[in-house]
Amino acid sequence: MRFPQRFNHTIGRLLGCALLTSMTAVATAADLKVGDKAPTVDVKEWIQGETSVGEGKPYVVEFWATWCGPCKKAIPHINELYNQYKDSGFTVIGITDEEKEIPKVKSFVRQQGDRMTYPVAIDGGAKNAWMQAAGQKGIPCSFIVDANNTIAFIGHPMDDQFDGILEQVIAGRYNPKLQKQARPKLAAADRAEKVANWADAYRHLDEVIDLDSTVFLSVALRKYRMLACGEKNAEATDAWGQKLLNTYRDDAGALEAIARLTANEPTECVRDLPLARKAADRLLALEGPSNPDALATSAMVDFASGNKEQAIRQQMQAWMAVKPDLKDTYKRQLDVYRGQAGRGKRR
Repeated sequence: MRFPQRFNHTIGRLLGCALLTSMTAVATAADLKVGDKAPTVDVKEWIQGETSVGEGKPYVVEFWATWCGPCKKAIPHINELYNQYKDSGFTVIGITDEEKEIPKVKSFVRQQGDRMTYPVAIDGGAKNAWMQAAGQKGIPCSFIVDANNTIAFIGHPMDDQFDGILEQVIAGRYNPKLQKQARPKLAAADRAEKVANWADAYRHLDEVIDLDSTVFLSVALRKYRMLACGEKNAEATDAWGQKLLNTYRDDAGALEAIARLTANEPTECVRDLPLARKAADRLLALEGPSNPDALATSAMVDFASGNKEQAIRQQMQAWMAVKPDLKDTYKRQLDVYRGQAGRGKRR
């Protein structure tokens, strides 16, 4: 499953997610934990929208209340994530237990308008199946559930880990059990990197990648960065770059990440425009020449390579092809390209 192009750009966050702890701490002992199958969601009354969840698509169950100040602050952020990822099948269900305050809840949701567009329900019993079972006592409290109906995160939706884990879940690259296995190997790679024991560091990273190359794309990209910027081994960097292209040749999200890392990353040592071009071209071949994500990625590589007019043409095509709720974002990038191209001509 692939997530929208505009949220693929922060490769640093993608790399950092490989180092996140896969188990989110809870306040008390709990029967429901990260890595467990999610309880069913059978709500009593829908206030806004109506959806079903379960195996097949990722989702978030968000417990909140109209009287909860922190909930009010979190709602726009949750809504933004919902709008970002809903085209991939992702959804959010906001659940409050205010069964005696239905008119108040309806009024609150109406007043939120565009800040709260995801499905909202009232169900007092759901808190027992989810929050009480997980040992959670405070709201807001979010549960991220992956496409296999497995819980990937339990905690506050403004937690520093929330967005990164959700991004990986949407991309199909989050597996708590595998990440638990990987944690000691990644720690060993950290220690080896600190003392410039490159061979040992690469060995540990390779062991993690071998667990599942799709889940650990971020580790494969980390190895590329280590080869290029740590050891500064140009020959080995080139070889690993080609291996990345081969390994992920049918993985659209990975090809986009490779292109962005090697074309748009501020760190000069990872820059490899020919490799970025190959990744972008493979992405276009895989997704089709009218796919907006592929076009925008190709435009980004062209702009980084100095082909500004071609970048503008491709970003224009991407903007015209993308769904309405993403058009503003694509148009802003188009304006950036036009503005920078215009400044270059005036000089």
